[in-house]
Amino acid sequence: MNAAIFSLFVLGVMLVACAPRLTSRQQVADRHADLAYHYAPVIYQGAATDQDYITRVDFDGDWISNNNWENQPTGDLSAYVYYSVVETETHWFLFYSLFHPRDYVAGSCEEGGCHENDLESLQLAVFKDGSRYGQLQAMETLAHGDIFLYSAHDQVRGGFLKVDGEVTFEGERPVVYVETYGHGIYGRPKNLVGGLVVYRVGQKAERPASITDEVTYALLPIYEELWSRRHSMGTGQTFDRLFFYAGYRLPAAFDGDTWGADKANTPWGYDQARGFRLHRGDFFLDPAKAMSYHATFPAPFSRRYVYNPYLTDIR
Repeated sequence: MNAAIFSLFVLGVMLVACAPRLTSRQQVADRHADLAYHYAPVIYQGAATDQDYITRVDFDGDWISNNNWENQPTGDLSAYVYYSVVETETHWFLFYSLFHPRDYVAGSCEEGGCHENDLESLQLAVFKDGSRYGQLQAMETLAHGDIFLYSAHDQVRGGFLKVDGEVTFEGERPVVYVETYGHGIYGRPKNLVGGLVVYRVGQKAERPASITDEVTYALLPIYEELWSRRHSMGTGQTFDRLFFYAGYRLPAAFDGDTWGADKANTPWGYDQARGFRLHRGDFFLDPAKAMSYHATFPAPFSRRYVYNPYLTDIR
């Protein structure tokens, strides 16, 4: 091999070695983002005012959560939904969270019922049947102090929770109904007060033009957007109200001081439907454990995770 050819050979080897490579973690993240987009819910949001519009936590340009009530009238209310996907040997668990800067009432907040920040969520259990997107088997929605279970498979039965009905679909996407004012999420049609904003997933985050509109929302990953800030805890920061999960310090709520202190749960801070087997946080951090307690699934159903970065970080 002459010197010129050898030099070209060495250069080629260096270029290959230095070329960016798609890591396994990136591939998993892309795959999960595709799944989250495929199943992203159609949201029927009751709307009496723009306080019912969904948006992102930093809608006001900062990650300080105890000024969100004050900044709601002037912040960017473009529509976002937070998502997360974890995976066991048999299932994907898709978690979606809807954020509102204000939880409010029709009357005066002086009479109670209002608080700064509001994060309500829903979770899907999707069976990995060998197809690209699997088969949706069950949905759980959160409304204040309760979790509601809905079936998308005729062999899904109640467990700790009773089945409240069947999942409603628009195409392959589940439909959810979100209360005006308090923003509880349900899987069955609700008599929503005021106007109606219909949110569907898209590439662009749009702001409703009025309380009767149809717009698209964009997805944001919980792991990068919220979980990565879990240590920002205390007055004047993003989160507050410490709790321990498997000995690990986590914030249970968004920091808030208007009409009550720290009233809105973080995705990993929910304390609902624990029964005798679950701990605070299991609904998000260990969904295979939580959903298999809440419902009875047809076999196979594995609780062994092949991807759960939250438990990996904790352990």
